[in-house]
Amino acid sequence: MGTQQESPAEKRSAAYQLFLLVLSIYVLTVLVIETWFVSDPEIQRVLQFIDLSICIVFLGDFFWNLYAADDRRQYLKWGWIDFISSIPAIDPLRWGRLSRVIRIIRFLRAIKSFKILAQSLQRSRFESLTLIVVLVTFLAFTLCSSLILEYERHEDSPIRTAGDALWWSFLNIMNAKVSITTAVSQEGMILTIILNKVGFLLFAYFNAIIIAWLIQKRVNIKEAKTGLNASSSGSSMEAEKKD
Repeated sequence: MGTQQESPAEKRSAAYQLFLLVLSIYVLTVLVIETWFVSDPEIQRVLQFIDLSICIVFLGDFFWNLYAADDRRQYLKWGWIDFISSIPAIDPLRWGRLSRVIRIIRFLRAIKSFKILAQSLQRSRFESLTLIVVLVTFLAFTLCSSLILEYERHEDSPIRTAGDALWWSFLNIMNAKVSITTAVSQEGMILTIILNKVGFLLFAYFNAIIIAWLIQKRVNIKEAKTGLNASSSGSSMEAEKKD
């Protein structure tokens, strides 16, 4: 009896599946807010930017799954839903992302217990931490870009358009102190602090990666030198015995 083949999505780590689940729920929430609660065209443009960014991730995931599939025809029997739901700005198709949420939840349920899920996340600590940092940065960037327009439009503020809001958020995450527009409202100042802190987190994480890489490289060089010295001393001892 043949064993059942894993789908490409099931071959991914639990950390990556959770990352996609959060993005899927987030983009569906954005869709609901944009459709029923937001009338300001500039805020809608920011929400459309969020949708477009996540769609790029989903399309990349679809093409990777298609490439990694053992049987591409079998994968496309349900994978086509992922493809069409990843096309941005077509409202009826965007609701197809619910299928992705359902499939990921089914995968996580198959893990059966929180303990096994935690062990799976621990086995890929670097990937889990990287995805958490990317997710926190993206959520902070997009949420603050949307909220700053809402809070600043009632003030005498130069942040008026979606482009202004996205650029303002980007500069604050980068902790740029030159040519940055200062928020006028109290809420805007709080958002500025949040983005600055997220920016520090991002830079600290990348610094930690570089330091860890340099330390590992130094350890590898020391181990290589130790191995070389050990082999040369062994050769010397053999030569002395022959003499």
